[in-house]
Amino acid sequence: MMGLGSRRSGPSVAFALAAALGALAWACLESPLEAQVCNVKVVTDANPDYSDIGSMLHSITDNWQETKDKCWAIYYWNHIARRQTAPTILHGMELTDPVRQFNDYGYTMCSTISGNNCAIFAALGLPVKFWDISLHTVMEVQYDGKYHMFDNSLSALYTTCDGKTLAGVAEIGAQGACEKSGGKTEPGHIAKYHCLYSTSKNGFLTGCDTQRSVAEEYRCFNPNGLKYRYYFNSWDLGHRYILNLRDGEVYTRYYRRMDADSPNKVQQRENKGYEADPAYFVGKTDPEAANPRYRIRGNGIRTFVPPLTAEGLAASAESISGVRAASPSGVVPVAAGQPGELVFKIEGANVITATMIKALFIRKTADDQVAISVSTNNGLTWKEVWRADKTGRLSPVVDLVDQINGSYDFLVKVRLLAKAAAPDVTLDYIVFGTLTQLNSKTQPRLKIGKNTVYVGAGEQTESIVYWPDLQGTAYKQYACEEENLRTLDKHTGYNGVMKPAQPGKPGSVTFKMDAPRQITKITYGGRLFLRSKGHIDFLHSFDGGKTWEKSYTWTDNTPPWDHIQYVTVSDVPAGVRSVRLKYVMESPDSEIGLFAVRMEANYKPADASPKPMEVTFTWKEVQEDYSTVTRSHTQLVEKLPARYEINVGGADHPVMESLWVKVAGAAPHPNPPPKGEGTREVKYGYSDGRDNAGAKKFVDRWVTVGKVLSKGKPYTVTEKSLTNWGAGDADGKKLTDGVVGSTYTGGSSYAAGAIYDAKQKPEITVDLGKPEKCGAFRIHGGGYPWWDAMRGEVKDKVEVLTSTDNKEYASQGFFNFNLRWKDIPANYMWTDEESFCAHNDELILAKPVEARYVKFKITPARFTSISEVQVLDSIGYEPFDMKIALPDGRDRSDLAAYPLKHVPSK
Repeated sequence: MMGLGSRRSGPSVAFALAAALGALAWACLESPLEAQVCNVKVVTDANPDYSDIGSMLHSITDNWQETKDKCWAIYYWNHIARRQTAPTILHGMELTDPVRQFNDYGYTMCSTISGNNCAIFAALGLPVKFWDISLHTVMEVQYDGKYHMFDNSLSALYTTCDGKTLAGVAEIGAQGACEKSGGKTEPGHIAKYHCLYSTSKNGFLTGCDTQRSVAEEYRCFNPNGLKYRYYFNSWDLGHRYILNLRDGEVYTRYYRRMDADSPNKVQQRENKGYEADPAYFVGKTDPEAANPRYRIRGNGIRTFVPPLTAEGLAASAESISGVRAASPSGVVPVAAGQPGELVFKIEGANVITATMIKALFIRKTADDQVAISVSTNNGLTWKEVWRADKTGRLSPVVDLVDQINGSYDFLVKVRLLAKAAAPDVTLDYIVFGTLTQLNSKTQPRLKIGKNTVYVGAGEQTESIVYWPDLQGTAYKQYACEEENLRTLDKHTGYNGVMKPAQPGKPGSVTFKMDAPRQITKITYGGRLFLRSKGHIDFLHSFDGGKTWEKSYTWTDNTPPWDHIQYVTVSDVPAGVRSVRLKYVMESPDSEIGLFAVRMEANYKPADASPKPMEVTFTWKEVQEDYSTVTRSHTQLVEKLPARYEINVGGADHPVMESLWVKVAGAAPHPNPPPKGEGTREVKYGYSDGRDNAGAKKFVDRWVTVGKVLSKGKPYTVTEKSLTNWGAGDADGKKLTDGVVGSTYTGGSSYAAGAIYDAKQKPEITVDLGKPEKCGAFRIHGGGYPWWDAMRGEVKDKVEVLTSTDNKEYASQGFFNFNLRWKDIPANYMWTDEESFCAHNDELILAKPVEARYVKFKITPARFTSISEVQVLDSIGYEPFDMKIALPDGRDRSDLAAYPLKHVPSK
């Protein structure tokens, strides 16, 4: 029997869930302990904590002292956390809440990440500005007395001519000159000569989505095209990552998409060559389809086996009415002729894409009733998804996609009615398998060497969260009252979407939240719009609307007119299980409204006693030959919070596979044994019993590039360049002109230099004009096929030889084209697709050698392109700690503690 209204899928919404739930179905018949842990947090010192905006800022910035360093660290991690592609649109707006964006999505364009940056920097307490420039969008943040531009779309930062101070928007495209331009004054001087993340001056951006020259960027920053959106910051905040786990519940986050082999894959319209299973992503079309090369989307699998005993139901069910636990387990109506209901809450932590429900019912007669319904608005409305139409033993499999796709939690109600005798209707077991979508770039990671893992739990409360879509009538499923209210069918983007219907009179909307137990705290607010005289008020009531308390009023109508504000109320009267939250807007005209609202009520869990946790990291250890070996580590965390270490071996940073977490106890292992063989014992420690003893924490490096001695120097070549794809070097000047080519190969990249095939063996000899102390050499190349150096694919060979007289040459060694992620310096921004198909490779000498002539002896293994050869006096590396701060036990999730800097326009 299938669920009603399932979309776009075959016999099962999720083939991975079918296997997982098949193993869980028998395991649930055992008697697990009743337990739960709320607001679980698992993070490492290898990347930031994205639980909430406060935790994110703490992990990224707290170990840095100067504001400029804090801002650079935010820029660095945001480069990793997102990709430049078709942006995520939710509720009619680009997703600019950084916590929601970085945990679940990662799909941004320039305006999207600029809005996210405005929210992040403002939460740090810094003034921000949002700019539209020519066919591009960037933002600025103020510190040290001036505004500085941060472009996390194309991963570019620019300095003023001092080489240290980050430039502002208006400076980047302005006229300028310095020694880097030879004293020549020209427009876009900073864009062309002072980009920190370009291949060279007048070169290409290193960390962007495609071939982009700094000259193109100057055109973006042309002074005639700059538009400071003084009225708008395009930001949002409010989301937090909520991971609550009950006994019998297991959450496994995979760092890759899990539907690659799904039999239910269908073609995605944005990419005719791309297929995906609709149960594994949010929305009608897989966001990954626009750019599969980015590999952003991962998936989580969350399974829940509620124990159907009296004690187990008390801890795992959201509500129980008219049913009781049978002996030894199972659920029956309390009495014949009276309907009974059992409600479970299903949570994702990451955004939910699909859920499968498997159950076993007994329905003795046709007059007995059994049905399953779901609610995505905390029980305000219900939709039936399955009803029994046969008698006997029934094993329904209910697939939910459309009904719950895009939500973070929902309720499942099982309704039982026995006509003649209560035992005639029985629920023997029910299991849930939920798929989530996650951003693979931001999950807790491990690096080569020693890693510190933090496992903790925040406030032991459960949560009800409303985040209604305010467009059209979508909000009505959450609202219980409204007065003088109108909404636009679609967001305009720069204006509130919910407003008073008649100006001059108050307009309001009220939302009701009912909790199964005592409410302990409420947090509510949103993104507000106020352009004229007027006010927006937040009110709440704990007595059903009889009395109201005003917690906040906004009256500041100076731009920017999109303001974010939240309030937290902790003095909730004893015994309160229901709260009403009201937003009131009043203005003499229509220049007022709400962009978005978010409400959260925290309530007591069924069991708040401390519980041990089990945490398993699985990774693929990279070997010298680029092959991988799968390993894992399982930790029993007996007391929270806790820290422990995982030592990772191999030749490079590992490929992350999964993170598995659950409350310790009888819930099945993620790889359970066949039915009938008992519960597989969880093995603690390393899967192979081998510890990388003595491992040290990996520390990044910072590269400093010395003077290029070969710029503009003459050279000879023993082979004539081919002219395929626009390549060629007829004038013999391209290879030392100081312009290093793009980090992407293919397309127009070949026109930047020479190209040779495997039949040629060119030797490029550069004459430095006089003997120089040569400490390092670089060669920038690519070619066809597009071999990736990070995968060990490059088979070309280049030897460097030096001479003082152009007669006797000494070999200085070969370039190593087999790169490792661990060697990439922190101040190098890699491409969005994480490829190294056209890299400026280095050969650094242990000791400088004196030479006038430098020969690059090339042995191509394909069509090999070269845009530049370089001789340098030095290239130096020094350790550089990214200074990630692990949680310190302080709860930073309260948005009211992070008021955003409101910057009136000047």
